[in-house]
Formats: sequence, structure tokens, C-alpha cells
Amino acid sequence: MSTVPPLHPFHLTRDGQPSGPPSTEHPLTNPMEMLLCRYPLGNNVQNPNFMLIHSRLNPFDEYIDPLFAVLTAGSSEPLLPSNDLLRKTFWMKTYSENEGILEQLEAQNILRRTGQVKTQGYVTLVAVETVLSRGQWAEVCSGCGRREQLGDDEPRMQRCGKCKERHYCTKECQTEDWPNHKADCKRLQKA
Repeated sequence: MSTVPPLHPFHLTRDGQPSGPPSTEHPLTNPMEMLLCRYPLGNNVQNPNFMLIHSRLNPFDEYIDPLFAVLTAGSSEPLLPSNDLLRKTFWMKTYSENEGILEQLEAQNILRRTGQVKTQGYVTLVAVETVLSRGQWAEVCSGCGRREQLGDDEPRMQRCGKCKERHYCTKECQTEDWPNHKADCKRLQKA
């Protein structure tokens, strides 16, 4: 049985946010500790859903959602897969609220560009590959939606034994999700 590597936190800075330790007055400050997080797959296996989430729940503001940014661009454009089965390739949204994020993630060896670029309407999509490998990014339970975060007392998520793509925090969550996952599971096993 292989050991799951620990989650890999990293830091982001955003213009307009104060620096220093978080407080009740300023719950979000630079640098922000983040995790790369993969959300459960939808019907588009070509472009897995990746997000940035705050690495742990915010003790200064219970209303701050851990989800910080959606990295994946909505595209069904074909992608050349990674040569490494532990890494994932996806089209990244680098415009609007994501402007400048890719450069920070590249500098910290979280993501790297693959060289694939696609114009979609008025924007250019950039194909990126995770430098972090499976297990170093956070997963989300396909049953209840719980996100893996630092300081979480729960054990790491377990993968579906058949498709190896969906993750669950408990056997109960997997059993409850099976009617929704059954068709995807068979399709993913063939992919």
C-alpha cells in the first residue's frame, strides 16, 4: 500500500490586500496560504476542474469560503495529456480575476505551461500541467463536498477503487454517491 504524500501548501499575494498576520479587522492578508484543489470530475474528462482554496479554515471570519479562485477554463478543446500519470493537464483561465496567478504558481513549482495555447472568443486559454503530483493537492468528497484542508482532523480522502478519479471521505459517502457515479465510473475506466 502506497503512502499518500502530505498536502503541499504555498503562498499567493494579491494587490490591494494588506500584509501581515490576519486579524478580525483584516481576515485576509498577504501572503495567503493556499492549496491546489481538484474538484470532482464532471462529464468533461479532457479538462479536470482545478481550484485554489485557502489552506485552512479562517479563524477570523467563519463566512470566508475556502474556495478562492477557479483555475480551470470552461473548454472542451482537446488536450495533450501529461506523460506522467500522477500529474494532470488542464486549460487554465488566466484573465479577469485570475490575472497574474499563473506566474505566481509557476514560480513556486505548482503548475507549468505545456506550450499549448487556444484562442476562445476574446480570450486566450493556456494549457498547464500540475507540477504537484496526485496526493499533494487537495481533493473534494464527491459525496458530501468536504474539502481537504490543513489542520483537518479527518483522514485523507480515498479514491474510488474502480475509476481512481472520484474521492470520498467515508464509505457512506461513496455508497450514497454510487447512483450518480455509476455511469461515469464505467466511462472513466475505459478512458
